[in-house]
Amino acid sequence: MNKAPSPLWLILILALLAVFGFVGARYMLSAHSQSTQDQLGLVWPNIATMPEQERGFLVELAHTCNLTTREPVRAEVVDCLRSVPMNADASARLDRLLRQAPH
Repeated sequence: MNKAPSPLWLILILALLAVFGFVGARYMLSAHSQSTQDQLGLVWPNIATMPEQERGFLVELAHTCNLTTREPVRAEVVDCLRSVPMNADASARLDRLLRQAPH
């Protein structure tokens, strides 16, 4: 006769799965964030020292256009960011940041 697993054993397995899922999600988020920063760094090598508002604006655009799915080349980064639907103020802000970027 097979004995059913104890409730304590099931709780332990569920706890281990939860920890594994949490650690895995944190790792994936970190890798995705680093990839986004690396690709934005192709256009703005100084992105780490940019003001927080400007960096946040660029990161938000990058996430909206799924930048990490694009080839890591400058032209693809710019095309991706420009493909995001935005109002005139946001578009002007992006254009200003692109003009400030080293070529």
